[in-house]
Amino acid sequence: MKDIVIKYLNSKGYIINKDYYNIIDILKDWYNDDVSNHTTYRDSFGIERRLNTLGLAKTICEDYASLIYAETDEIKSDIENQNEHIKQMIDNYNFNEIIPNAIEKSCWSGTVASIIKLENILLQNGKFIASNESKKKLVIVDAQNIIPLKIENNEIIDCAFVFETIKDNKKLVYIETHILKGESYEITNIYLDIKTGKEVIVEGIIPSFVINTKTPLFSILKTPKNNPVEDNNGLGFSIFGNALIQLKGCDIAFNNFIKDFELGGKKIIYNKKLITYKTVTYSDGTTKQVPKYPDDIAKQQFMLVGDELDGDSKELIHEYNPSLRVEENIKGIQTSLDLLSFKCGLGKNFYSFEKNRITKKTATEYSGEKQDLIRNCKKFRNNLTKFISNTIKANLFLDRVVFNEKVTEECEIMIDNKDGFLVDDEAVKESARKDLALGVISKVEYRMIVFKETEEVATEMINKIESELLV
Repeated sequence: MKDIVIKYLNSKGYIINKDYYNIIDILKDWYNDDVSNHTTYRDSFGIERRLNTLGLAKTICEDYASLIYAETDEIKSDIENQNEHIKQMIDNYNFNEIIPNAIEKSCWSGTVASIIKLENILLQNGKFIASNESKKKLVIVDAQNIIPLKIENNEIIDCAFVFETIKDNKKLVYIETHILKGESYEITNIYLDIKTGKEVIVEGIIPSFVINTKTPLFSILKTPKNNPVEDNNGLGFSIFGNALIQLKGCDIAFNNFIKDFELGGKKIIYNKKLITYKTVTYSDGTTKQVPKYPDDIAKQQFMLVGDELDGDSKELIHEYNPSLRVEENIKGIQTSLDLLSFKCGLGKNFYSFEKNRITKKTATEYSGEKQDLIRNCKKFRNNLTKFISNTIKANLFLDRVVFNEKVTEECEIMIDNKDGFLVDDEAVKESARKDLALGVISKVEYRMIVFKETEEVATEMINKIESELLV
């Protein structure tokens, strides 16, 4: 699919590196804990086995999502009278589910986009006509489906979004492009035959239309990591993109831990006089002679064919009881976890291997060692704030222009952190109290800091309190 799309866009004059999407495919395999040349192997008998893995790539993405956004976080505008409208919008889109999902997608793929789509809308003389059936839809896509077309100052200005779809029982590739032309965005809907790559006309779909605003109907979220890959098409870099060796190391250490228990049972060593052979045929048609033991008393059995225990020996069966290296294995896993969390920007000691499972420390427990974590999370949080802000502004624009709501996208969108992890609210309040006592901030500024009020509301509340004191 990607080859067809890139070939089409190249024919339109865009230069796109298709090789970078192969890297994204590899990152997705790690995220899904399904890296073929790592998670599976063949034993000495040619039987395919699966490595005992921890699947930490997904865990890291989930943890970042919970660290930089919480259900208690409050999203609001600096224009007080449209905050109820924004709250309703957030509830309708179910932000508490969509935003963590978007963060997680960006963590493994490096980039995620939100796209606002209009459904059941008429376009007459360049104007949108809404009805009772008209609605907006928020779509989240990862880097696999994002193809930047124009980049300025590291910002994606023009972009294509790619999807597979089925129309009239035929598989098609759908390309939606957003191109800024002057003060307006032109949005095109293109369908390609997935086999031939040729354009297909789909009835009922508007080929292109213009949105009279420089506010795009898409928003981009990137991780705070710089992308070290040349020709990356302006996309972000996975949180664990430069820690694949460490992910592999964690899996190998954990596999060794599990294998020591699996192989730690009593071993029975047979004299070769007790062994017969059978022929095993594999799915590829090849055959192999494998030993057939007289008992099935352990998972692993060994035949010794050597000078120490030859066919004339009176000792036909010998027992071997190996010792378990529990402490050594635990130390190996913990060291691997520390290296991984450090490489992924979580700082050392974020994960702990206790009671045969991975645990993570709470913000309080981690307070003395979380400088790297907080620094990286704040960078990520800034990117998230911009992402959410642009998404809300795009909605406000459509609500004003299409649905005739009394709102405006010319506002500032803020996200207040309420869980005390990225921002210590008590420390902020204490600092504000001291500044107020010293006279370096006003009562209005104090309320804006402590109660998260706008200047208008803070002034109103102070006037109300002072008027009551005069009574």
